[in-house]
Amino acid sequence: MGTGVGERTPDTTRRGVGHARIHRAPIRSRASWPTWLAFGLTVLFLANTALVATGVTQSFDARAVHALRPGDMWGPSQLRWAPWMSRLRPQHMYIALAGTSLLMSVWRRSPWPLAFGAVLAGASAGLTVLLKFVFERPDPHGFVTPTGGSYPSGHIIAVVVCLGGCLLVVWPRVHWWLWTPVVTAAALMSASLLTAAAHWPTDVLGGVLLALVVVSASSRLRLRRRACESRSATERSARP
Repeated sequence: MGTGVGERTPDTTRRGVGHARIHRAPIRSRASWPTWLAFGLTVLFLANTALVATGVTQSFDARAVHALRPGDMWGPSQLRWAPWMSRLRPQHMYIALAGTSLLMSVWRRSPWPLAFGAVLAGASAGLTVLLKFVFERPDPHGFVTPTGGSYPSGHIIAVVVCLGGCLLVVWPRVHWWLWTPVVTAAALMSASLLTAAAHWPTDVLGGVLLALVVVSASSRLRLRRRACESRSATERSARP
């Protein structure tokens, strides 16, 4: 025979009404979307790298370069787009990141923005140089420069990482529309590299993927959170 609402049973009498044991599901930490984005981009970059290393993409690259610069001639497309290669050169991009990081360090009276910029620049430049020397891929003209091969494109990596790093060091939360200048600059650099036949298309793709991996992964660093805080806020959070 069941009991009515509010009636006592031996079990409720022993534990008290309203104190029944509650089973709570364990709380599981979930990876944020930038972490999953970095993981997915890493997989794509490794796949692209494997295809380039095994020569699977070479015929596609050759056809694309011939279509973008027929007969290796310098024409209207090259005159229109090639200057962006110089305007957005890696030296200019790293100077922009260093200047922005220094400015935010002075503004927030904290060394962390400058430290974050240095780590971001060092990681991207180190990975780029390492991969260039590992693969030593000749460019569309058959040359391998003293700074390494053609894969991945250091020009596009510098543009995406440095301009993306400027956003990450200035704004604690970067809204999607703030990435418009980064996308525009990357598109201009890509058009310049491809129409001038300075890089193979898969070099540019590999550079974009690697740069996005670095940017998305660095956005979750504790160092970046500190870089976006003022010195007084950092000192308050450090107090017991």
